[in-house]
Amino acid sequence: MRKKIYRSKFGKIVDTITFPVRVLFMGTESKFGLSSLREERMRAVAYFSKGKVLDIGCGPENLFINEFIGKENGLGIDIFSFKGVERIIKDMTNIPFDDCSFDTITLVGVGGHIPKSKRRAEFKEFSRLLKPGGILVMTEGEPITQFLIHKWSLFHSNLRGELHVDLEQRGMEKDEEFCMPKKELLSYLNTPPLKLIKRKRFLTQWGLNNIYIAQKQ
Repeated sequence: MRKKIYRSKFGKIVDTITFPVRVLFMGTESKFGLSSLREERMRAVAYFSKGKVLDIGCGPENLFINEFIGKENGLGIDIFSFKGVERIIKDMTNIPFDDCSFDTITLVGVGGHIPKSKRRAEFKEFSRLLKPGGILVMTEGEPITQFLIHKWSLFHSNLRGELHVDLEQRGMEKDEEFCMPKKELLSYLNTPPLKLIKRKRFLTQWGLNNIYIAQKQ
């Protein structure tokens, strides 16, 4: 069953109050009536997604498409052969789909993981794949907090006897970052044919994470 994209006002208040607890101890799964940071991001991105959706950097089990969009309307791709990922594309500067194939392209917390040397070319490719009027929806945090969160989540994963998805299971390339700097990110989202039309902070994450929406003109 597909997960709900709405969260009650009471649930949002509880999530806001318990944000430090969710960061430090929740991991990636929602529980005890609280939202994991991952699910919170996916829920917000799903709210804005429309039509045919391509999720870039979908990660293990293709969760965003499987849990929020549905395979009939969406496709997840990744450069790494995580479990449950059906489409592996090693070169995201040359994605094998026709021009104007998608209404929405999503990047959920993966902007910094695009290698610096490939970012401009990859965003150009994302633009090519969008239909006119289509949207690119992405979440990205703040550099310092994302660095600390990644380091803590590595420690927390090791305590649970698990491999950290980014730092150990997949590994990070030399010119990846934990977070893409906001000024750089905005430059890509405002490079024609893309135009930034919305930026919104996650208040339930104390404004330390953001959702950005750019539209293809």
